[in-house]
Amino acid sequence: MNIKYYDDHAAEFEAITLALKKQMETIWGESLKENGDTLDDEAVYAVLFEELQYNFTPQSFSELDPAQTLNEDQIAAFVAKSRRYKTGITVKCVPGKPHKWLKACIAPYEKAEGTNLIWIDAAAIEHIGAGSQFEDQYYLSVTTRSGQTYRVNDFRLPGRLLESAHDTLFRALNSTTGGNF
Repeated sequence: MNIKYYDDHAAEFEAITLALKKQMETIWGESLKENGDTLDDEAVYAVLFEELQYNFTPQSFSELDPAQTLNEDQIAAFVAKSRRYKTGITVKCVPGKPHKWLKACIAPYEKAEGTNLIWIDAAAIEHIGAGSQFEDQYYLSVTTRSGQTYRVNDFRLPGRLLESAHDTLFRALNSTTGGNF
């Protein structure tokens, strides 16, 4: 699978994005209007994109107006490009110190107003894996020496993005400056 497919097919990416925005407008138009929001605002679009992302299938894209023909690989590439190839991994490094801290969530794995947020010392990680949240929706996980398992990325991932997401996690853990990956 070519995760960067839409880097070479920008017009196709834009057409899909416009069709998806049209659907979002149909679903959330009234709410957007009441709140003075617009899908042209990247932050607003990103939030609503994540609300729909777990429903993306070839069939759902064929129902857009105009209809879009995408296979599973193209859907995964569309999701990756829409997120600017980020997986929602955050690492903090202390300047001049060897410690790296990985942002994680304890169960429940969905955001719970910060009550389930934890920072893990990267040196305590024993295993890296993934867990399933919904059909073909995954999250990255780490298990520490204490046996605790944590979710370490913010976004749900289509299965076809897991390998790339793990590569991103390894890069993040290898970072000397930290950041959002």
